[in-house]
Amino acid sequence: MFRNFAILLNVLALTTLVMIHFSSGINPLDFWPFAFLGLVYPLILISCVFFALFWLFGKLKAVSVLFLFALILTWSSNEASFQMSIPSETLNEISLMSWNVKNFDLYNWSGNENSRNEMLKLLEEERPNILCLQEFYTEDKGKFTNLKEIKNNLDYKHHYFAETYSIDGNRHWGMIIFSDYKIINTGKLTFKKGTRLNTCMYVDIALSETQAARVYNVHFQSNQFSEEDYNFLDNLNEQESGYSAMNIVNKLKTGYMNRAEQVQQVLESKTQSPYPTIICGDFNDTPVSYAYKTLSQGMQDAFIEKGIGFGKTYVNPTPFLRIDFSLFHPMFTINGYEKVSEIELSDHYPIRARFTY
Repeated sequence: MFRNFAILLNVLALTTLVMIHFSSGINPLDFWPFAFLGLVYPLILISCVFFALFWLFGKLKAVSVLFLFALILTWSSNEASFQMSIPSETLNEISLMSWNVKNFDLYNWSGNENSRNEMLKLLEEERPNILCLQEFYTEDKGKFTNLKEIKNNLDYKHHYFAETYSIDGNRHWGMIIFSDYKIINTGKLTFKKGTRLNTCMYVDIALSETQAARVYNVHFQSNQFSEEDYNFLDNLNEQESGYSAMNIVNKLKTGYMNRAEQVQQVLESKTQSPYPTIICGDFNDTPVSYAYKTLSQGMQDAFIEKGIGFGKTYVNPTPFLRIDFSLFHPMFTINGYEKVSEIELSDHYPIRARFTY
């Protein structure tokens, strides 16, 4: 009986692995339920690797071959989920850092009154050549003069701030790119679907006298979870009166569908770029998702090239959630990729890539 149960688990794991891999290429606007499966892909992958090793050293080695075949068939999803790469170094590297800074803890979600200063200190210590920040907040006068302080303290000569909205002409929200390289053109994409907090911006920068590149900084639709939603997820074993898991499902569904449309807008802009492109930022989606697979087509994922482990970038209890990405045109050579810090200063960890051209 145990053997039959084990075989059933094997069949389920194999089928689920292959199904998730292929279903991630289906647009959520056409069939949204498949989009949820990407959230559990790392767990399915681990299960399949375990079963493959179990049967390899057991009596039914032929079953292990089936798992090996499935793992090869789903290779692109597997390498986007887990990596064991070796970084390298070369001269004249360019460093690019991306971070969702959550308004520099404007509302003190962390409970750490010194979090903003620690974040600014981290940026100063890392000092990348190109810095892309999402959920950026700054004031002209007051405690949070973040734009002025970063520009001056880190000695950036060029920047572009894509403002999403402001209050009283003094408080400003949006996204920003700082650069050591001259900015020769800028642009902002206003998404047709989603909240005004989610947007995309880009800069064309002159890497040299003969080579330019377009850098996109994106913040795709978030799932808009409320405190009540997070409380529900943290207490699944407890009865929640007046609340339903369907609230979570509906918000996830909306997020997947909005991101599908937002990705198409970025792709349309990308095809019109006169320069090779780099796309980085907060995708709010996993490596096994329609949003990621669509945008990464024909691009290099810095994590795949030089990352290690599962590459978790979102601050939550699970060890798998990589939702921040750095994608590069094939003309660039990726030399390194890393999660910059494990310190929970925002709800995202900063990521950095090193590259040459």
